[in-house]
Amino acid sequence: MEKWSINNFSDFLEEERLNCYWFWFKGKITRRKNRDTGEIYEQNLSGEWNGIRLQNGFNHCFNILTEKYMRGLKEEKYKGQTKAEFEKNKLRVSDIWIKSSGDVEKSKSLSITQANRITDEWKALNRAFTAKEMGYEEIFEVFFQRAYELGSVSKQDYREYKLQKLGI
Repeated sequence: MEKWSINNFSDFLEEERLNCYWFWFKGKITRRKNRDTGEIYEQNLSGEWNGIRLQNGFNHCFNILTEKYMRGLKEEKYKGQTKAEFEKNKLRVSDIWIKSSGDVEKSKSLSITQANRITDEWKALNRAFTAKEMGYEEIFEVFFQRAYELGSVSKQDYREYKLQKLGI
C-alpha cells in the first residue's frame, strides 16, 4: 500500500490517516533477514496479517477515517479546503470591503488583484460564495470569474450565471 498524500485529506483527518497507515504497515509488512547475506528486507504479507490486534486496529482506524471523511463530504463543511483556509475567506472578503471603504470600483480592483494570485480552484470558488453570503455581489463576480478560469466552474454554470445576471 502506498502512503496517502497529505493533500488528499483536510488537516482534521491527518492523525487518523497516520494511525491507519501505521497499523497497515505493521500488520501487513514483515521484516525478514536474508540467510546468505544477512541483509534485512521488508516483505508484504498478501492476504495475511501479523496479528489480529493489528488487523482490528487497522479496521477500527479505517472506519473512523472513512466516517469522518464521508461526514465532511456530506456536510460539505470545508468544500475542498482545510478548515483554516476556509475560515480565512470571510476575513479576506471583509478586508477587501473595509479597505475599499464601500467604493464598488475600488473593491473590484482589490478583488481582481487578490483573485489573480489564487491558483487553487476551490479557494476561488469558496471565496466567491463567501462574498455572496456576505452580500458583496461585485466581489463575488470577480472570484467566480477566477474560479471559472481555474476550471472549478463549468462553462454551462458560468453561462447560466451570466444569463441570470442579464435577466434572461
